[in-house]
Amino acid sequence: MSVLYLVRHGQASFGTEDYDRLSPRGREQSQALGSALMQAGASPVRIVTGAMLRQRQTAQGILEAAGWTTPACVDPRWDEFNATELIGACPADDPQARTDSRAFQRLLEKASARWASGEHDGDYRETYSAFTSRVDAALISALDGLASGQSALVVSSSGAIAWAAARLLDGGFPQWLALNRVTVNSGVTKIVSGSSGQTMVTFNDHAHLPHSWITYR
Repeated sequence: MSVLYLVRHGQASFGTEDYDRLSPRGREQSQALGSALMQAGASPVRIVTGAMLRQRQTAQGILEAAGWTTPACVDPRWDEFNATELIGACPADDPQARTDSRAFQRLLEKASARWASGEHDGDYRETYSAFTSRVDAALISALDGLASGQSALVVSSSGAIAWAAARLLDGGFPQWLALNRVTVNSGVTKIVSGSSGQTMVTFNDHAHLPHSWITYR
């Protein structure tokens, strides 16, 4: 069987003018994961990252700490959905959501339900259906051509990884929302692929992090 590691990016800069960059903690999380993967003997033949800066910076931190020389390639299909657009299209806003992570999560989930309903597709540049379809295609591409015993690593974001997991569990929007809610920065979801198809064997593993380094936003 082959193995795919789906990694959520490290902590980004929530509450600042530029969210799409790693915080100092996010850099530490990515380096801790790289060290843990190296110590576990992981040696991916393919490394993929979404196009977002926080994803690319996480991949860089992992590579540096692990000492891997395999170059990372960019596949924008692993980019996160546009949370700003979803919230902007939601009729009820909450000013606290700009700086309070819990208020942000409540508003995001309400906005996500509106997005996923399919009743307001004209309000979005990317519909929920288009988002899930591109993640499905990215997952197939990441696994394509891996020989038995080989592994690949993808750095993405919570929404994309949660959808890949929900798909493998034959779930839909409720499953996706529940998984998206609990993803940890730099958490690892492990998928094995063989003759019988793909199976998720771990979700959101973050044993490489000290307790005080665990973040969700």
